Amino acid sequence: MRVTPKWQRCALVVAALVIAIHQPAWALITGGEGNEPINDPGWPKGAAAVFNTETRVAWWEGPPFGGGQWHAECKGDAAALSLVLDDLSKVDVPKKRVVLHDGFGRSFWLNPNGDKDKLAKSLIDWTVMVWQADRLKFQRGLPAGFRAVEEAEPILAQIDVYTGGYVRWADVIVPKGIEVIDERLEAHGFKVTDGTVIEGKVIDLATMKPLVATLILEEIQPQKQGGYQYTKLAEATTDAAGHWVVKNAPTAWCRLILQADGYVSRVIGYGKYDDKPRWSEHNSGLSKPAPVSGRVVDAAGKPLADVEVRIDNLDAKNGGRYDTGDESKIKTDANGRFRVEAVPLGTASVWVHKTGYVRPGLGPNIDTPASDVKLEMQLSATLQVRVDFSSTKRPEGYLINMKPEGGEKIGSWGGSANIDADGQHTFEGVPPGKYIITGRPNPGSDNQETAPETVDLKGGKTLELTIKAK
Repeated sequence: MRVTPKWQRCALVVAALVIAIHQPAWALITGGEGNEPINDPGWPKGAAAVFNTETRVAWWEGPPFGGGQWHAECKGDAAALSLVLDDLSKVDVPKKRVVLHDGFGRSFWLNPNGDKDKLAKSLIDWTVMVWQADRLKFQRGLPAGFRAVEEAEPILAQIDVYTGGYVRWADVIVPKGIEVIDERLEAHGFKVTDGTVIEGKVIDLATMKPLVATLILEEIQPQKQGGYQYTKLAEATTDAAGHWVVKNAPTAWCRLILQADGYVSRVIGYGKYDDKPRWSEHNSGLSKPAPVSGRVVDAAGKPLADVEVRIDNLDAKNGGRYDTGDESKIKTDANGRFRVEAVPLGTASVWVHKTGYVRPGLGPNIDTPASDVKLEMQLSATLQVRVDFSSTKRPEGYLINMKPEGGEKIGSWGGSANIDADGQHTFEGVPPGKYIITGRPNPGSDNQETAPETVDLKGGKTLELTIKAK
């Protein structure tokens, strides 16, 4: 078994945490290979023994916005799993869970893109998931568009077991106090010949009663020029009890969309389905439209036309995060007015964008439906940064870092950018205010970072700054 030293841990996935519209700060999903013990970052008591098992072949921490959810990917037989479950039974959390699946598990860390030539290496028998309680609390406090947790009572420690490999479940010893959920096909009345089975129930979120709706299964196809194309592969209509089912789901990367007359469409899940039989459930609900309308003005109170208005972070009443599948956005008219129809009943945030203007901070939270929402924008600032390499050799990569005076926080503006061939970078669309600017090689170390420069940016103005590389 290959063991990776702690200092060789690396970042695999980069995700954008939007702190001002169109201006990201970066958060990383980190991980590594091997079973070298990870220092306890604040797991529940006893969880370190479960996570640092000798059967671990890889690990990673997510989600992007805050981290704190740790995943250990493991290989082993029933005897090895029984030992891990014994450790799980001793973890100090309210509820401990094991979930059974058909087929093989696939390591996210060892093969994040599902490359065929890496499939054999990436097969695993179980995964361990452990939450840091403080990070889970932070996640649940994020806006709907950012948080990764929707459950009312999330599980802090869970093991997902894949019974198509080395684990013979009948030989596994499960200690008392561990809840077992069987998601194998036969446990839900299906046969292996049914292939990948997806099913669920749909309710009206206002009445909580079953709803007649249609489930659309669409293939997700990345485009060379960016973005995605969606192609319908299958559909299923609910019965009188709101139940739908798809058997032998096609082998593809798909999204699942619910549609019903008089309701806002909703993406209820995603899946990368292969030719291995397995079962999954997606229960959800739909909301009737709750339109949002309002007006965008400048600092003087005059209407702003052609402002892109986006309704985001949709959080449905009784239904949690609500993804409509299409960005709910529109442009203001000559009077600065806008109206977006496809918004569910609940809460949302409103984002605005117009070149040359900015609205600092996160989009305001509103209750939906809403009318006469007033949003004010101000002239944005521009900062041109040039790096002077007269005292040192220019490295292959060099980053300019920009953060607000007083420190970074959700809702503030900041970020990093690589300089161009001319040794400079221009930050546009910046909210007026004071910022701290530094530069450093990429990759590089702290002692190569330049002395911080404070700039005071004014709306509608461009400021030029030169920093000298070490």
